Amino acid sequence: MDEKKRKELLEKLEAMRHSKVIVYFSYTPLDDKILVPLYRELSNIGKTKKIDLFLHSYGGAVDTPYKVVMLIREFCEEFSVIVPFSAKSAASMIVLGADEVVMGPISELGPIDPLVKHPCYKDFWIPVQALRCCFEYIEEMIYNSSNPEVSEIIINAVLNKLDPWLIGDYEKALKASRQYAESLLNKYMLKNDREKVKAVTHTLTNGYFSHGYPIGRKEAKEMGLCVTEASGELWETIWELYLIYQAIIAGDNCCNFSLSGLG
Repeated sequence: MDEKKRKELLEKLEAMRHSKVIVYFSYTPLDDKILVPLYRELSNIGKTKKIDLFLHSYGGAVDTPYKVVMLIREFCEEFSVIVPFSAKSAASMIVLGADEVVMGPISELGPIDPLVKHPCYKDFWIPVQALRCCFEYIEEMIYNSSNPEVSEIIINAVLNKLDPWLIGDYEKALKASRQYAESLLNKYMLKNDREKVKAVTHTLTNGYFSHGYPIGRKEAKEMGLCVTEASGELWETIWELYLIYQAIIAGDNCCNFSLSGLG
């Protein structure tokens, strides 16, 4: 029943949006493993005027979003992202490469703070900004300490655990996220209002302390992004489709992505 309903809702959404819809729904970090299935799906659809990416993701690798945007745009003239609930971090970067983002009352974007794999724990991903916050904390501790000897012991213990090569790699990821954000905004989302590009890039990459900060549709629009507010039958269709995918992925232990589209 869910499969039949899922296909009906996809067809309905495509008819309402005059587009071809591709779904990416995942609870695991976004990385380059998506590219081959995405290419296969796009090849099945073929060249078309408009593609909507129905996107639910909490982020991932810094380079993947740019590749996703460039690949999708090989197959369409117009590209939009539909966010039913969460498109955070690297997933928000994909949004910057769209012509519009469709959001409902519960939809969230987030700060662009790429995730990187922890060097010691294989399946543990951390926000790159966390390392910078660590250094800022150490700097503050040194400045405010009333006992320099104790501070030195603590600081040395922390610094001895940090690999200079990793620090450099994490800093490079931060710079890359800013570069990608600015490039995508210039080419696509804000191509008609490029004066806003640097301000929006700065806000998304440096303006929030929390990796999970919820940027709703009103804030996204105030920031300068091209937001289409979904309501009525359109939003009901989007939300019902989200709930079906949530049930499907939850039944598979919330660990796989689903790429689905109707050619």
